[in-house]
Amino acid sequence: MRHIGSIEKMKEPYMLAKRYDWKGFFEFFQNHKDLLNKQIDLHHNTPFHYAAHCGSKEIYNKMLSLVDPLEIQKVLRMRDDMDNTPLHEVAFSGEVEMAKSILQKEEEEESEQFPQPLLEMRNKLGETPVYRAAALGKTNLLKFFVDELMVDLRDHFHRNGDKMSILHTAVIDQFFGTALWLLKRYEELAYHKEDNQLTTLQLLAKMPSAFKSQSQMGAFKNFIYPMLPDYKDYEYYLHDKDDTRKGEDVEKGQNEINTPYQTHWKQPPQIDQTKLSAFSWMWYTMWKALAKEWKGIEKLWRKKEMHNLAHELVYLLAKNDNSWQRSSIARDRTVSMGRSNYTEGKQKKGKQEIQKEQDVTSCKSIIYTPLLMAACNGIIEIVELIIHFHPQSIEHVSEDEQNILYMAVEHRQLEIFRMLKKLKMVRHLAGKIDKQSNTVLHHTADFKGGSQPGYALQLQEELHWFERIERRLPYHYIIHKNNNNQTAKEVFEEKHEQLLKDARKWIKETAQSCSAVAVLVATVVFAAAYTVPGGTDDRGFPRLLHHPIFVVFTIMDVVALASSLASVVMFLSILTSPCELWDFRRSLPRKLMAGFAFLFFSMATTMLVFSATILVNIKLDKNKWTTSLTYTAAFFPVSIFAMMQFPLYVAGKECVVTILRRLKKIVPRFFLNLIKRRKRNRLWDI
Repeated sequence: MRHIGSIEKMKEPYMLAKRYDWKGFFEFFQNHKDLLNKQIDLHHNTPFHYAAHCGSKEIYNKMLSLVDPLEIQKVLRMRDDMDNTPLHEVAFSGEVEMAKSILQKEEEEESEQFPQPLLEMRNKLGETPVYRAAALGKTNLLKFFVDELMVDLRDHFHRNGDKMSILHTAVIDQFFGTALWLLKRYEELAYHKEDNQLTTLQLLAKMPSAFKSQSQMGAFKNFIYPMLPDYKDYEYYLHDKDDTRKGEDVEKGQNEINTPYQTHWKQPPQIDQTKLSAFSWMWYTMWKALAKEWKGIEKLWRKKEMHNLAHELVYLLAKNDNSWQRSSIARDRTVSMGRSNYTEGKQKKGKQEIQKEQDVTSCKSIIYTPLLMAACNGIIEIVELIIHFHPQSIEHVSEDEQNILYMAVEHRQLEIFRMLKKLKMVRHLAGKIDKQSNTVLHHTADFKGGSQPGYALQLQEELHWFERIERRLPYHYIIHKNNNNQTAKEVFEEKHEQLLKDARKWIKETAQSCSAVAVLVATVVFAAAYTVPGGTDDRGFPRLLHHPIFVVFTIMDVVALASSLASVVMFLSILTSPCELWDFRRSLPRKLMAGFAFLFFSMATTMLVFSATILVNIKLDKNKWTTSLTYTAAFFPVSIFAMMQFPLYVAGKECVVTILRRLKKIVPRFFLNLIKRRKRNRLWDI
């Protein structure tokens, strides 16, 4: 029995273990054999748990040599507070040799007193050492258990007490390499469901961070990412000894994917099927050396490896997914113009009753298919693969009569919407009305937080979504009223009321602050026009009138004054605007972007005026180095302003897109038809 008081005597070995001084750890217990079966920390770990965790079989065997041979089986089965044995601890390090050593000792010292094998002992979570190895992503240890010890992994598929399979655990912990190995060996794992009735593909559909499409990276990382090899670990590449077997697999795989919808679709890179050529090997080695020196590159490379492994895992799972076949009937419903005797009092009462019904319906756990889950989270990789293998799945309808378009619109997943638009499916899917008599346009009213900086631009984004869907619906769907006797526009205005208030406050405060800065700039450049550098002669002409930099000074001063005053006009027009809801669609954001642009331009030209004045006054125009330094110093504050306001300028790209769309209307239909004919030939090339 372990005594709590003995933990005080374990300070020294505890510190030695934390310092990885395993030689000193062994020497301590060599001199204190009476402490070998005592707890060393608050989690009731024994010295043998620590020795197993270190990954050195020599240390562990030396520790066992201090024990009476009759006690070996008991020592091998010592448990901590979670009932983990030393063999469970080996799963942390994944050391195959350590596992061999422990299992060899178990065979040598067989005892009838302990009939249960170590590999079948479960901890409080119901995990065997084999299950734990998979949960911690130790693929080599799993291969040792299955290939060398001939362990039947089916006996370790699940924990005791729940339905969490060995594949579920590997995926949740994002050990996708281990998950791929398991799935390729035991395809039936793809159909196992955990306690929440989710398959592995559904779990992946709820993990957007595991895929490239939902990973937010900066400009530098986006530049480096495509240049990195597919995998960081060399074991994922095809080796010469595997050429014949893997070549057959590749050929078989290529034959399988030659479907009518496969023209431009790209298969994810396959582990153990990608062989490194001479150049690729040099490229891989170069990045390996760079990753060793810079942690940022190593982390990015690991992320790309995870994305590729997850993509291949989805490829295998989506191929055999048939969940989309269990589709509800999307009943055809008549467009409603509302009830004529719908008084205000009844309306409020009806809204409350319907809201209660909707709350009850939402409380019922509806389990969506992987396709709809992926559409909710914007994981385009999963959506494309499922539609690639099963084109009919695009018409799947859930129990609450939601289809993929409803999900994409409600959760503002633009890439999914663009894919549906490319497949010419938007109008077809939008022509459905759900149980609450809501059209897809009603679903644009659900505001879940915007992706743009500033309330005004968030509201613009919401209005753009409403307009985007409205353009693709027949008019009678736009005026359709739901069970609450509301059109989509009325629902939208009601649910965006608070956002409208925040947007009004934000845009007016921004316009007020910026107009003050613009007036200040205008004052400065106006005064500079009457205090020309170098002064004036007796006739009132500037002394440096014919100096080339004086021309720059004059032009930039005029431009700065004009830009600053134009900026003031833009911001004043915002301040005097009533700021109605639909003004935020185009009018107000355009004025804001134009005001920012004029203000930035006026600041830049003002600094040019300042630089020209300095150069003229102290005669530095012939010294190139000094001139360059002066201009650099002058543009320093302008650069800071540009960087701080960059997100707003990026958000303003919608203005440019709108202008291009209007220019497109000027192009003759003959040319547009040619372009559409070419696009039609590439239809459904996912």
